[in-house]
Amino acid sequence: MTIGRKVLLGVLAVVLVIALVVVGWTVFLRSTTNTFTAYFGSVASLYEGDPVRVLGVNVGRVSKITPRENDVKVELRVDKSVDIPEDAKAVIVAQSLVSGRFVQLTPVYSGGPVMSDGYDIPMDRTAVPMEWDDIKAQLTKLTEAIGPEGPDQGSAARAVNVFDENLEGNGAAINKSIREVSDVIGTLAAGRGDLFSTIQSLQKLTDALSGSHEQLVQFNGRLASVSSVLADNTTELDEALKGLDSAMTDVQGFIDTNKDALASSVERLQATTKIVADKNEQVEGVLHSAPNQLANFYNIYNPLSGSLSGVFGLGNGTNLITLLCGSMDATNRPGTSMQDIDKCVEILAPVLSSISMNYPPFLTNPVQGTNALPSQLQYQNANVKARAQAGVRRIDNETRRDNAGSPLGNLLVPFGGDR
Repeated sequence: MTIGRKVLLGVLAVVLVIALVVVGWTVFLRSTTNTFTAYFGSVASLYEGDPVRVLGVNVGRVSKITPRENDVKVELRVDKSVDIPEDAKAVIVAQSLVSGRFVQLTPVYSGGPVMSDGYDIPMDRTAVPMEWDDIKAQLTKLTEAIGPEGPDQGSAARAVNVFDENLEGNGAAINKSIREVSDVIGTLAAGRGDLFSTIQSLQKLTDALSGSHEQLVQFNGRLASVSSVLADNTTELDEALKGLDSAMTDVQGFIDTNKDALASSVERLQATTKIVADKNEQVEGVLHSAPNQLANFYNIYNPLSGSLSGVFGLGNGTNLITLLCGSMDATNRPGTSMQDIDKCVEILAPVLSSISMNYPPFLTNPVQGTNALPSQLQYQNANVKARAQAGVRRIDNETRRDNAGSPLGNLLVPFGGDR
């Protein structure tokens, strides 16, 4: 193999290695970064390789800058691990007049759609810093506008003259004003805690009023309605107030005239209320039992005949052993033992079990007695008499129907079978 051939093979090998490195690097960049394109009006002092940042942290590089007719196309490579909001803006930031610049993507991603590879950021979402030449041009325009021009002194000179005329002889007053303002600021600084607390309270009040907007609107509407009614009835309201004033005068006169009697009545009322307070337990007992007693009275009262009807009832009449012997156990009197209670049950059980009953057979009943015979009843009017007799006939017919065929049926109907 000749030397020329060896050199050629070496060159080809180097070229192949370089090509492989370039291809590998390109593939690596495409697999680890996203490419975004931003359009700016100008990109002075921005160069390829300058950093791309999010919140000041490097996330990529400027890969290519292409000037065009109406804008500048800037390609940005950003790490795939960093999510960029789909509506993000691109801003060229200059930290100082002479330092390098970088592209800031803002805002930081907090959720929602993200920029995909190849996304374009239009010019209305990009911004560039103001250049020093622009600042100088604006300052030049400002000085020309306020500076002198020919015989004209200019706005700045006239303003200085006016200040001079107004401040002349007022130095002491201005000094005093500055001192007083300083004292006010010092007072506010000393009470800043209370001031901030007041502001926080006002904020809470404002939030509460904002949350009650509908209720406030309704209240204002009702207040307006009341005001309208009062405005429409001014005469009547005036007469009512005059009448109230006259009534208050009469009340005052009555109190002045009878103050001794009122004082005596209040003292007696105090004694009465003290008695009621002292008898609190008895009053509670009456209020507790009175409803049942009134209900029982209502149940035994016959409004048709104006009489009471009822029978004697014996509580626990079917269990007299518990009624008597259980009472011994419940009272727990000194000297009473369980042997005595057992003896009571042993002796009385045979006797009491044979006479147990709920309704004792008394031959007379002072509650249920004959107050008047049918012929002795005096009715209030013919209508009441007709209703009473209709009720008697209904009961008579029902009793006869229920006891049809019984030889004693007539004895069960009202008034001994008398029709």
